[in-house]
Amino acid sequence: MKWALAALCLILLAPLALVDVPPLLDYPNHLARATVLAFGGSDPILSKMYAPHWTIIPNLGTDLILPPLLQILPVHVAGRIVVGIVILLPVIGTVAYSRATFGTRSAWPFASGLIAYNATVLLGFLNFVAAIGIALLLAASWIAWREQYPRSTVALAAIGSVALFFCHLVGLVFFYLLTAAYEMELLWFHRGRRNVVLMRLVAVLPLMAVPLGLYLSSALAPMATETEFTPIAEKTRQLLFPFANYNLPLDIATGCIVVGFLIACVATRRCRVTPSSGLALLLVAGLYLVSPFAFKGTFFLDTRITIMLAFLLFAAVLPTLPRLATYSAVMIFIALFSIRIAVVGSAWYGHRHDIAGIRAAIATVEPGARVVIASVSPEEAPAYWRDGPSSRMISYGIRVDYHLPALLLIERRAFWPFLFDNPSQQPVVTLEPYRALADRAGSIADSGALAVPGKVDLCGFDYLLLLEAGGERDVMHFAADRLLPLFQSDIAALYRVRPAACTP
Repeated sequence: MKWALAALCLILLAPLALVDVPPLLDYPNHLARATVLAFGGSDPILSKMYAPHWTIIPNLGTDLILPPLLQILPVHVAGRIVVGIVILLPVIGTVAYSRATFGTRSAWPFASGLIAYNATVLLGFLNFVAAIGIALLLAASWIAWREQYPRSTVALAAIGSVALFFCHLVGLVFFYLLTAAYEMELLWFHRGRRNVVLMRLVAVLPLMAVPLGLYLSSALAPMATETEFTPIAEKTRQLLFPFANYNLPLDIATGCIVVGFLIACVATRRCRVTPSSGLALLLVAGLYLVSPFAFKGTFFLDTRITIMLAFLLFAAVLPTLPRLATYSAVMIFIALFSIRIAVVGSAWYGHRHDIAGIRAAIATVEPGARVVIASVSPEEAPAYWRDGPSSRMISYGIRVDYHLPALLLIERRAFWPFLFDNPSQQPVVTLEPYRALADRAGSIADSGALAVPGKVDLCGFDYLLLLEAGGERDVMHFAADRLLPLFQSDIAALYRVRPAACTP
């Protein structure tokens, strides 16, 4: 089993060898912020744009790991190391949780490799995905060692809870649910022994006390509790997220095969579920039903819970098939896994052309320049998007190219106005006058808005970078009264902002 796990991990890491900037939506933005944290204090250009803002923030995973790595490794090597760790953690955590829960080795948790490249990975939610893996590992240690080494296990879990708090709060909640499910089973077993029940309840207090104090001291606690709920139809559709990468029919087929296999196992009584693992599944499923889409500035909240639930399908359930049926199932899942990895690898290999196009477009941008971003949206050029590279959009229909211009900061030391710098979520602030520029830019404008004089304020910017320039019909004469074309590739075109573009 150890060799099988090692082989699985190597295969999962293979796509990272195909491109130096993986096509994960938020990842370039995280890497840009890590660049600021690592070099901003000593870089005379970046120090004018940004300043570190360290405080108690429950979303610091990559911000704590990447900057030190950047001091000793090239930026894109360090970035891919972190991405690789993030991809592997939930799979390794699933194997560990299954072994601790059922006390036996099984090939079934290895099938979680099918969802290693899920939608939240491709959306670049690195801290959250890492937190899933850490939560599963901590829960596995709690189940395996709680009765044999109670003090050491409680101490480890208390330290791990603090680590999870700083990695991602949803991961901390996941760990609490997994631990609560196990403790509820033991409390029921000891229900007639009040002293044992009391001692077990007291033992979990250290797991919650420090994280609760940290939360109350954080900038997130006083934020207004603004929530946005997902319509029922969309909430149901989100159940595809754990299986979503680049090919919708394949993703739907994968989900149907996994769920169908488990239903068949349950129907034929060939499926083991312990009281605690079954309760964990119910608790996470219930959390998904009541969770909003957005809460206190965090989006895709309920979507993230589907990922937790999906990994539990491989961790908290154990199919027990006859030998021949087991062999057949293993062959089917290996074939399905191979196809899915090939799809990811193909998309990432093709993404090299987009990275090369972006780099060619920004090659002449000087350090310190100010660059605003626009884009040709799928609504403006549906045929272009339909026939474009698969790496630009996941099968669910969400674009993952928005933050590619972060290479302006990472590689050119130029300013682009979309660095993640929310004081309740990131340890960086944007300094004036760049803060004002970022506020005026707002969000990435559609190319159609730029075609209307005065609709998009270009004042204060030196360049405009147009994403998906191949979808613009007359890219070399685009907004010619305000923009001077300098370079064009399929993924991006660069323009110098003419003085006349500065609207009063």
